[in-house]
Amino acid sequence: MKYLILFLLVALLYGPDHATADDVPNLHLRVTVQQKTEGKLEKGFHVIELTCWEGGQCSLTSVSLNQCMESSSGKKAFYPRVQYSSTWIGNLKVRNEGNTLIVQETGSDIFGDYTNNMRFDYEPVKDHIVTRLTGFNGGYVKNSTLLKKILTTEYIPLPKADQVISLDCGVLLPGVDKK
Repeated sequence: MKYLILFLLVALLYGPDHATADDVPNLHLRVTVQQKTEGKLEKGFHVIELTCWEGGQCSLTSVSLNQCMESSSGKKAFYPRVQYSSTWIGNLKVRNEGNTLIVQETGSDIFGDYTNNMRFDYEPVKDHIVTRLTGFNGGYVKNSTLLKKILTTEYIPLPKADQVISLDCGVLLPGVDKK
């Protein structure tokens, strides 16, 4: 009876609702997406990288490109924007469902609070790091206090693993402001 109770306690603590160290594989997955808002596909590109190690320590980095605006010189340019989140900071949650990682990122910016939800489908590899992304979908919901409305954006991934794409404008890079 004592062992049955011990078994039930272990099953409750480490059952299907609780992740173990083996649930999230060591991986490095990358995808480039465009954002679709209110039926319109935006011209910007967002390179998203998910890296996980040691059974669930994960980080998510996004670099935004091609979001062209007029610069101080009068030329159209974009400034690469980098966003970062991680499980140890507390703004990223990752769980494994078969060969799919369910990722939730939360945060806020000048426009309001947002929740970013993504699904990364991957091909499992034994004894190595997972690097083959086989499917992706996701998007975010933002409660924009500035615009006083809820914004919903869908991520549209590029259809091929590697592509060469010409950007619509130059990149604006910072330097030293010498006098």
